[in-house]
Amino acid sequence: MSLLRHQSAFMLHVAELIRKATELGFHVSGGELYRTTEQQALHIKNGRSTTMNSQHLKRLAVDLNFFKETPAGELTLTYDVEDLRPLGEFWENLDSANRWGGNWKSFKDTPHFERRENLASTPPPTPVVAGVPVAELNQRGAGILSGSVGAQSANRRDDVETVQRLLNLCAEAGRVQIEEGKLNPDGAFGNKTLNAIRAFQRSALGDQTPQGRVEPVSRELASLCESLPTTLTSALLALLYLRAGDKDVNELAAKIDRMMANRAIDSPLRQAHFLAQIGHESGELRFREEIASGEAYERRADLGNTQPGDGRRFKGRGLIQLTGRANYAEYGRAINREAELLAKPELVASDPDLCVDVAGWFWAKRGLNELADKDELTAITRRINGGLNGLEDRRRLYQRAKSLLGA
Repeated sequence: MSLLRHQSAFMLHVAELIRKATELGFHVSGGELYRTTEQQALHIKNGRSTTMNSQHLKRLAVDLNFFKETPAGELTLTYDVEDLRPLGEFWENLDSANRWGGNWKSFKDTPHFERRENLASTPPPTPVVAGVPVAELNQRGAGILSGSVGAQSANRRDDVETVQRLLNLCAEAGRVQIEEGKLNPDGAFGNKTLNAIRAFQRSALGDQTPQGRVEPVSRELASLCESLPTTLTSALLALLYLRAGDKDVNELAAKIDRMMANRAIDSPLRQAHFLAQIGHESGELRFREEIASGEAYERRADLGNTQPGDGRRFKGRGLIQLTGRANYAEYGRAINREAELLAKPELVASDPDLCVDVAGWFWAKRGLNELADKDELTAITRRINGGLNGLEDRRRLYQRAKSLLGA
């Protein structure tokens, strides 16, 4: 991986760290990111550092200021290692390359978070069982983890959140008792998640000396997945779309399930393809309306945008983004609401039923069930996108959906 890619990954993780700090009640201000060699030499001279190998020189380290609010409403800067330990654990669980200064000798290092490129994990090989790649197995959940979760494990964020959500499903089914009833599925591995894994190994698997780890190919994962819902519930949708918010998942899950039944998206393979495509198009349910202004569609006769302002008015909306005056009119005619949608096209995004239904309408109109039956991900993407934009993300979501549904 190039230095620039490491820097990009580092900054994404810093954003996640700041979000987590806010969740924990901290106020955060910026500290030091980049440091020149002259500045590093001065730090050594002043006793603040002992080496010229600081990750600050590579833009792979940051010092942040964390403030706690007192009962009187005042903000006080904290360096306390126990105050900041949840953030340190969260940081190191984001990636095996991440290191937190709170695990070093000086309290002054507690605000320090860095990435060490030589420790970055590489994608694991595809797990194999008896010579058969997991992705080819029909067992639900097979291949859903990219690495192990638990004690002495990689603990990648998505893998940890997946196991946390599976443990919560098992707790709801009465197969394991979890402290405080359930885990917070935040993707951060800590003692509570470790204890829940061990409790599951004892109660569900009869293991009296649990090692506290879930491997990508293991009886633990297979047993956890026995509690997966048999219909598209909000819990299953949240497992598929780890970036989705709870509000969106809870609002849309039943509507998507009902719409798939109405549009004959009724086999695991069809559903896996459909869910992968709407997942990518909507940013995993986070966006119901195109972020761009729509100006790029102005005067696009092929979309029916013949009047001034049509590009903005009829920009992409819905879980598969409906775009252009002509397409809004056609969908409106199909549901006997043409005049209403042409007058208020924003309804396709703001009305949850329309937001979901338009995706099913588009899927049926383009004959995508037939392509799904042939497992033609690339062809489906071309019919939806007009090209292959986002193909790798669509494939990632497809493999995840296929695993969860047992397709």
